[in-house]
Amino acid sequence: MVKADILKQHKEILMTAGVELATNNTNSLIEDDIINGVIEPPLEAMDVIKQRILNIAKDNKLVINSDKFNEVLTEYKNELKQEFINIFKKRITLIADNFSKFDDNKPLDLVKNLKKELVKFNKESKKEYKEVLIKLVKEKIINNLDLFVSDNNISFNKEVTKFLQNFYIKQILETIDMKILVKDTILLNSLKEQIERFVFTKENSHLFD
Repeated sequence: MVKADILKQHKEILMTAGVELATNNTNSLIEDDIINGVIEPPLEAMDVIKQRILNIAKDNKLVINSDKFNEVLTEYKNELKQEFINIFKKRITLIADNFSKFDDNKPLDLVKNLKKELVKFNKESKKEYKEVLIKLVKEKIINNLDLFVSDNNISFNKEVTKFLQNFYIKQILETIDMKILVKDTILLNSLKEQIERFVFTKENSHLFD
């Protein structure tokens, strides 16, 4: 096998490993951080939206139909999950596209360029999922309060709407921002290590002599 073929194979291994790393990193961001960490927390006591609405109902001396309440929340969360999955899956394509522009002479530029692309992607995707969040909170929960509370209680409706629109949405957005920052940092550092190993092997292996 000639030097060019070995180098090509070595580069393909790097690119495959990089895209796999990006895919796993993104899937973890979606499943572990956003879905299981934010939308569907592991403990019912951590479910901010559910606990807060129940507390508001209790303060207003209202009885909630728990079955209908759970149905409303489940439909809201399922749709939110799917929308978020569709938005964040684009992150994998973005990273794969950056790998396709890999420059043999400036390998570490991939990390530098990807960092810029991720900042841009995060800004654009936040607009998307913020709009989705606002829309679904209104359509699936606020507009359906009468499905699980029999009395048309103005105070309850007002408090729930205020909580959802002023606190809940803001908290979700802030939490996702933090999760993305952590995942981006892990991804970029890991890719940098992979590329540095690639460069070291390329410069020091006798296979490339």
